[in-house]
Amino acid sequence: MNKTSLWIVVVVAASWIGFLMGYAMSAHTGGAKAVAGETPAPVSAGAGGYGK
Repeated sequence: MNKTSLWIVVVVAASWIGFLMGYAMSAHTGGAKAVAGETPAPVSAGAGGYGK
């Protein structure tokens, strides 16, 4: 494998890891924040999925 191919693998791996970390942080912190002055919609107790 030459140096160019190695750098391509490094960039792709770093991008993928960055995406996964960003997705995990977003899921952990609740995702997008509400605009100031707006109240978020209530979530029912039985709601499933990632919003729980």
